[in-house]
Amino acid sequence: MRRTAIIILLLGLLCGLAAQSRPRGSGGKITLPEAVETSALADSVIVQRESEILEDFGIRDSSRLAEVARVLKVEDIPRWKAYLKLEAANSKLNERSLRQLGITPYTAFLASQSARYGYSELSTLQEVATVLNFPIKKLKAMLGHDLDPNSKAMDHRSLESLDISPEEIEAKEKEFKEHQLDYGLALTLIGMLVVFSALLVTSIVISQLVHTNKAEKKAPAEIRITASGKLLKVPKDMNRDVIAAAITALHIYETTIRERRKLQLTFNRDAVNTWRNSAAFNMPNSEFTRRRR
Repeated sequence: MRRTAIIILLLGLLCGLAAQSRPRGSGGKITLPEAVETSALADSVIVQRESEILEDFGIRDSSRLAEVARVLKVEDIPRWKAYLKLEAANSKLNERSLRQLGITPYTAFLASQSARYGYSELSTLQEVATVLNFPIKKLKAMLGHDLDPNSKAMDHRSLESLDISPEEIEAKEKEFKEHQLDYGLALTLIGMLVVFSALLVTSIVISQLVHTNKAEKKAPAEIRITASGKLLKVPKDMNRDVIAAAITALHIYETTIRERRKLQLTFNRDAVNTWRNSAAFNMPNSEFTRRRR
């Protein structure tokens, strides 16, 4: 009996925890997950577009593939089939209905847009700009529709959600290509102006860095000594050993100069004629050897 009560109690606790873990709305009802709500919203959009395609083109699930291509004015049918993930060379598929091929009218319509423009109404602005090699800021500025060229909030929204048709994109692309040379030239000039202005400012700043943190010039250390060897002026921060070494070097230099002067006087002395100094002006044999005239 006690075991039965414990088991019943545990089952009650588990049921209570399971009930608390379920998300409930304001009215106490269980709310759908966000993914289910999103898929339901997408399904509603698809149903609406299916009805619009039926009204505009008269395309149904029972329509044949060749008939759909003719109504949608598809020029490149093999490419259109490739977007529909069908065998492009298989001509037998042309006589089959969309239902038999597992294709909805909206899917056929999107594939026709992709085959013609390279993108569809479900493509985002970023994808369209990439496919067309179109600067996205310029694209948003030309489209209008309250699109801020400097904001990325709308870049990942589809054309259908922004109420922009591929035909409008195609018209803006043609307008952009007509003025593409002028736009590229203006962009190049602006880029060069910005770069050279930055280089000029940088060179001016670098040239002025010489005047910053400039070290103070120190006066050269001077030692003044009289002729008698007495010190007249000595820097305060100079070591006494340095002063003694300077005086010794000066003394040795002066002594060396004196010795060199003595040697110069000795070697620059005038030549002396020994015979003239001894008063021996004539040789004795000169009397005998002298020729008479």
